[in-house]
Amino acid sequence: MLKTIMRTSKTFNRHTIIFYLTLALYLIPCLLFAQLNPTQIVSIPMRDGKFLAADVYIPAACTSCPTILIQTPYNKNSFRAGLPMGFGLNLQSSPYAWVVADWRGFFGSVSAAVAQPKRGEDGYDIISWISTQSWSNGKVGTWGPSALGVIQYQTMKEKHPSHLCAIPIVAHPQTHYQGYFYGGALESSRLQSLDMLGFGLSPLVLANPYYNLVWQITENSTWYPQDISTPTLQIGGWYDHNIDRMMDWYKACRTSADTSVRNHQWLLVGPWVHGGTGPAYVGSSIQGELSYPDAAQKNDTMSRSFFEYYLLNSGNWLNTPKITHYELGTNAWRFSNDSTIEISQSTELFLNDQGTLIAGNGINSSLFISEPRNPSPTIGGHTLSQSLNQGPYSQNSLIGRTDLMTFETSALSQDINVSGRIKVHLFIECDQPDADIVVRLTDAYPDGRDMLINDGIRRMRFRNGYTQALESFMQIGQVYEAVVELPFVNYTWKSGHKIKIYISGNSSTRWDVNLQNGDTMYTAGDTNTAIITIHHNSSNPSRITLPSTNLPLALEDSIETNPFQLYPIPANQTLHINYSKLYTKTLRYKIIDIQGRLIQKSILSDSNIRIDDLISGIYFLQIYDQEGQQIYIRHFIKQ
Repeated sequence: MLKTIMRTSKTFNRHTIIFYLTLALYLIPCLLFAQLNPTQIVSIPMRDGKFLAADVYIPAACTSCPTILIQTPYNKNSFRAGLPMGFGLNLQSSPYAWVVADWRGFFGSVSAAVAQPKRGEDGYDIISWISTQSWSNGKVGTWGPSALGVIQYQTMKEKHPSHLCAIPIVAHPQTHYQGYFYGGALESSRLQSLDMLGFGLSPLVLANPYYNLVWQITENSTWYPQDISTPTLQIGGWYDHNIDRMMDWYKACRTSADTSVRNHQWLLVGPWVHGGTGPAYVGSSIQGELSYPDAAQKNDTMSRSFFEYYLLNSGNWLNTPKITHYELGTNAWRFSNDSTIEISQSTELFLNDQGTLIAGNGINSSLFISEPRNPSPTIGGHTLSQSLNQGPYSQNSLIGRTDLMTFETSALSQDINVSGRIKVHLFIECDQPDADIVVRLTDAYPDGRDMLINDGIRRMRFRNGYTQALESFMQIGQVYEAVVELPFVNYTWKSGHKIKIYISGNSSTRWDVNLQNGDTMYTAGDTNTAIITIHHNSSNPSRITLPSTNLPLALEDSIETNPFQLYPIPANQTLHINYSKLYTKTLRYKIIDIQGRLIQKSILSDSNIRIDDLISGIYFLQIYDQEGQQIYIRHFIKQ
């Protein structure tokens, strides 16, 4: 088992070992010696004459009790290993009956498949069947994550009078263009995962790479907060790919749902991933390379209280704040009764020379090489793929690559909180007709880790919009503005930490790798190497817009100059480099060409580096300390 774990985990650390060993010690006895046997295995009739397969679990004390309905495309039998919300194998401790049904067309319900299933109507019919059973008192709540959450919204839309409450987890009902083409770039790893799960969406998605009438109709028909008349506890995670749209959906429910339930909508957001493809899940303490013990099983605790109120008429749930959210960075629970926790005010940080982020306009420009044949790898984040880690991971292993640039503030003099969507405005020049711009937002810890918060992408041909009419390719010598919008997050950088971004041309395998040739997307073809220049000066103010109110104070009296200064650029025979007296030990340098080949390396014995033997072109200077850690990278041009 341990060998299997090591093969399937790219990052195998102490936390991962502990998690898997603990999980194995729990699951192996359950799977080998015990399982939860359904009280009934039934076929539930649908209005079209077909039947859905379901397992029914009825506690011995239940003669007339409420029911929790779970509708799943992932096999109802999996719940025989234990019921959710901490009930596990102890059915007799549950005050509820449970019905777990396979979706039409999946597993036990394969024979009920139809070309265009109406899953909301199926949910309505299941609730009608439950309401007629002798063990049911007619009260039904629904529960489930991801696809099991989406179908709850579809069922809510049908407005069954016995559907009294719902807990959709890491889910929202809308099928939208950017859910598949984030920033115009296909999130290929997620689409492949959905295909592997049996949804078969690739043909339809890939046939519509532009925002068109198909997407418009689909988005409009799956956005219906005005049809919600059921109390909900919506549960999300800051490292979940659905969190951005979930925040919009919750706000819409608070303002547009049926007036009888607008004040019966709650939101819980924890430091959690989507789950389903790794050791982390909603409610676990370990998320990626970080741990949040005070958030463990908060979802279960609140879910049980929610159901107790609406299904058992017990407790004082109505006193619960409407939004309970975990503030990343400070790692503390916060509360609000508003419809959103977004900060309306914003502050800007500007990209500057030498990889810095400052409060005022920067100078000069920076460049990197985007090579589709050797793309920058995805390291954690809001992923959904068996081949990718989920959650917060350090991005340090990317440092040293010539296909990205980093920009960071100096150490902050006080805590900085953001709540909302961070936007990165970049002024781009490129020698190819198309390219992608990926931004990774990190917290640069004092111990050297750059922990990922979230990331985003923008395909340059779609910088003006996502319709085919707005598609526009780049011309050599022209500068274009592109905006990369990052998902909604509530985060605090602690005093002494730094705000840092990584900018690259790709993030593989999460997003499709742009061939950069301007040809038809998502087809095989030749790849072009792109030289991407980011201009950051008063005429082209590349910058980050943060939803925050206290950022200027934290930067006051803390702006530092970069410890390395490289000039002239362009250079002819000699590069001059000045560096801080803090570096008293021997430093080494390497010069790399745009193909990634090592051209020159030596000890940095003085402030001059001879480059007269180099041919004209673009190069990268990398400087390393005695331990071999890269501490500086900068491009230069040899005339």
